[in-house]
Amino acid sequence: MSPRPRTVDDHTILEAAARVVSRIGPERLTLADVGAEAGLSAATLVQRFGSKRDLMLSILRHSFQDVDVRFVAAMESSESPLESLFEAAMGRIEQKEGPVTVANRVAFFMASLDDPEFHALALENSDNAIAGYMDLIDRAIVAGELTDSIIEREAFARTIHAMTYGSLIAWSIRREGSLRSRLHRDLDTLIRPFRRGPGRAASFSYVERAEGPEMSFAAGPPAVS
Repeated sequence: MSPRPRTVDDHTILEAAARVVSRIGPERLTLADVGAEAGLSAATLVQRFGSKRDLMLSILRHSFQDVDVRFVAAMESSESPLESLFEAAMGRIEQKEGPVTVANRVAFFMASLDDPEFHALALENSDNAIAGYMDLIDRAIVAGELTDSIIEREAFARTIHAMTYGSLIAWSIRREGSLRSRLHRDLDTLIRPFRRGPGRAASFSYVERAEGPEMSFAAGPPAVS
């Protein structure tokens, strides 16, 4: 007797699981919550993925697949490597997400770093992002948008990568303006001493064109769909 065909594919389940994590965070996540979001029973999820730990690993692998895509999309978004660098940083998390959602997603990435498998995935993802930033830094230097006197390119790329984490956390706490403008402002502050020429990427009009008027979450986070 042939097995019953799967009515919901893994991609759909993992997308549903990521939404649940964004809403309630990793600690409160249960297989029942994910099942309800995906329209499946918790027992089906156990058969498909195993334990909660195994499901969380699958969510992490799924979410990290987008890193290369993000950098390619950033490079295709502009002829200016510096603007592409800004876009890669600002595209790290969907801009529609509110402060609590952002905080929950950061917490998910950090929740199980004592587990060797989680740590290995996080390290691989970090290395890929740093390599992406290094490539854009090189391109910006060649294009004459950044000075070639940057002390150490890899250290600079690592600093940009670390700054984006800090910006996400700081914005989740302060909730001033939009996430996109916060990331842009922090990155501009970091990069400005190394810029050459006027450059479009340092202009806040670039952010305003991309996202419209800034939204404030000071009164509390929006509903997450």
